[in-house]
Parts: sequence; C-alpha cells; structure tokens
Amino acid sequence: MVHSTVFPYRSNRRARAAAHRAMAMSALASNSSLAVRYRRYNAHMRKAERLLRAADASAQKAEQEVSE
Repeated sequence: MVHSTVFPYRSNRRARAAAHRAMAMSALASNSSLAVRYRRYNAHMRKAERLLRAADASAQKAEQEVSE
C-alpha cells in the first residue's frame, strides 16, 4: 500500500502557498537590486494569496457537499 506524503488536513494548495511565502522572504534577502527584490517578493506573495483563496474555496465547497 502506498501512503500519501501530504498530511490529510493540509491541501496541496496550502503547501504551495507556504512555499511561495518562503520564496518571497528569500527574495527579500537575495543579492539583487532593491527593485528586483520587491518585484520577486510581490510576485510570490500574489501567488500565495491566490493559492490560499483557491484552497479556501475548495474547502468550503467540500464542506457544503458533505452537509447536503
């Protein structure tokens, strides 16, 4: 039997969002110009927010299906 490595209470989208938040923080600490650091930080944070919204929407949809 093959077991999933992802915890059942944590969605793939939430894990990816956490990874993008980590990449955003590392973008701020990189050895680049300030403009490049902020651009990379903002891009990763936008992706993280989109992923979290999608994860919340799918969790809410699943919750509605269970309650019906």
